[in-house]
Amino acid sequence: MKKIVFILLLIPIISMAQNRQGGGGGRLQKIHSAKIGMITERLNLTPEQAPQFWAVYNEYENKKIELKKSIRRTMEDAVSLAATDDKILSAQKQVINLRRKELDLEEEYMNKILRTITPRQFSELKRTEANFNKMLLEKLNEKADN
Repeated sequence: MKKIVFILLLIPIISMAQNRQGGGGGRLQKIHSAKIGMITERLNLTPEQAPQFWAVYNEYENKKIELKKSIRRTMEDAVSLAATDDKILSAQKQVINLRRKELDLEEEYMNKILRTITPRQFSELKRTEANFNKMLLEKLNEKADN
């Protein structure tokens, strides 16, 4: 019975994540769904924890994605062959500042997430994210080798 309630609570969260991804990201949506599934399974969230956790986690993920996009754009400026030395240095400093913001964001959301799950579950979340990313890279490397 708990699992049924839990699944019913996840439906709006998954649908919110689908809306966040936009309409055309079929492969990205599959990856995101697999990540949600893996985190859900490994964290063993209670029906009470799930809605709060996913709301905070999705907010964190959105902000993290935006920061990473900014870092990537700024790094492209920093390595541009057409850029002046001053522009390159300015872009490098901006990347450092964005990485600081990334760490600040991680700390802020660690505290927010820890209001919804236990420290043990948080530790498992970090381990699961790392394992998921490793698994994803391995699959991408397999496809690249074929």
